[in-house]
Amino acid sequence: MAQKTGGNARSRFHRLGSLFSNRYGRSATEGSDLEVNVVDSIRDVGKAQWNGIVERSSRGSVFHRYEWLDAIEQGLGYTPKHLEVTKDGNTIGGMPNFVVEIEKTPFNRLSSLYPGFGGPLLPTDTTESLERVTKAVPQLCRGKTIVHQIRGLDMSYLRYNDALQSQGYQPYRRECRFLLDLTKGHDEILADMSRTRRRGIEHGQDVDYEIVEEEITRETMQRFYRSYERVMDRVGGEVYPFSFFEQLQAMDDRLLLLTIRIDGEYAGGMLEVLDDERDSIHGFFAAVPREYFDDHASELLYDHVFQWGIDHGYETYDFGSTNTDFEDGVFRFKEGFGGRSVPILVWERGCSPLWPLVKAGRALYWPYYT
Repeated sequence: MAQKTGGNARSRFHRLGSLFSNRYGRSATEGSDLEVNVVDSIRDVGKAQWNGIVERSSRGSVFHRYEWLDAIEQGLGYTPKHLEVTKDGNTIGGMPNFVVEIEKTPFNRLSSLYPGFGGPLLPTDTTESLERVTKAVPQLCRGKTIVHQIRGLDMSYLRYNDALQSQGYQPYRRECRFLLDLTKGHDEILADMSRTRRRGIEHGQDVDYEIVEEEITRETMQRFYRSYERVMDRVGGEVYPFSFFEQLQAMDDRLLLLTIRIDGEYAGGMLEVLDDERDSIHGFFAAVPREYFDDHASELLYDHVFQWGIDHGYETYDFGSTNTDFEDGVFRFKEGFGGRSVPILVWERGCSPLWPLVKAGRALYWPYYT
């Protein structure tokens, strides 16, 4: 079982861990030797042990990795409530969870996971392990935490749909992602773009520009962050603190930081997350100030990263999540690059009598809620 530091914290952890072991361990199924432990920091599991699970699981991704979870914990300050499945004392699976706010309410949700996409990693003893972790969830939802949400990375998580619904989870569809097939080559990617996006790239190539792959340092991240903060403030988006970007430097081998200069001046950039487990590039952060829109800096950056991905053997470019409103500008911008839209698979399970009220109220400010 994972350990915590500090006397009182350790005592609380062991009592909770013992409860889960007794309730969902050997006594739950005769002859079973599985246990589910609550882990209040990914550092209690250890990097090699956790990443080993990620690498063995067919659903493992960069967002499941120790470094990403640690950056969320240390850089964003979200409270971890990870579930670790052990067998004969060895970690064989788990489900990362963080407590995050439900927007426009005083309540929280337990999310697997956010930011990013997660869900259970259960490469062995899958049926029993899934039953154990879902039964353990209500114990983690106390007080202001009123719902558990699972955000699957891709359609492979459909395999869990029936099992999740049998445990009280309901599908929830509000977002999608655009996925671009890099294996078809750069020429075909250009041919499949909308005329607007293709012309944007062509017109952008008429200006004096340079795109540079930056080394991941505090200085380059700070410069990118200043533009990112300006852009997010302008569009009213959530601004992650710089501390999160600082912590991401620990996974610099999984980051691609691109800078564009126009007429010798810094004109923004993109921070991509490299998902080697899935041969995919995730467009997670983009920061191009409005004054460079007419120079088509965004189109040039995207075109560059498509070619970079092809050259480095990646199969898919993932534009990240967007809402499902075809009239939305971000939706139309991403759609114009020719990727296919896929739903983000989300399941929710209320853990409080207050959840139905919050769920009903949510439909008032998210009109396309289903």
